[in-house]
Amino acid sequence: MGVEPFNVASSVHLIMAQRLVRRLCQQCRQQADHPHEALLSAGFEENDIEDLTVYEPVGCDECVAGYKGRTGVYQVLPITETMIGLILRGAEQDRIEQQAADEGVRLLDSRDSKK
Repeated sequence: MGVEPFNVASSVHLIMAQRLVRRLCQQCRQQADHPHEALLSAGFEENDIEDLTVYEPVGCDECVAGYKGRTGVYQVLPITETMIGLILRGAEQDRIEQQAADEGVRLLDSRDSKK
């Protein structure tokens, strides 16, 4: 975007991203049985899978295609001192995302599978 890193580091305190995802129809959704390994490769963590129930779309007169409505998935990324240092050094996006994960921020892709 042509913005100097020091301008970003000194003025941005928080970044928020959002995505709208389709909701499964509550009338016709069907419980799905996915292999444990498939859930892990989809981004779920071991402790998430223990009591997880996964559903899949079916379709009915109410929804037609198995989905009805949308819901928001959000990510909030506070800019910490460590993040500021990375920004000032011109770190790549992957490195900043790794730091965010190290600080406990769940990336947007991992959140939308939870809903």
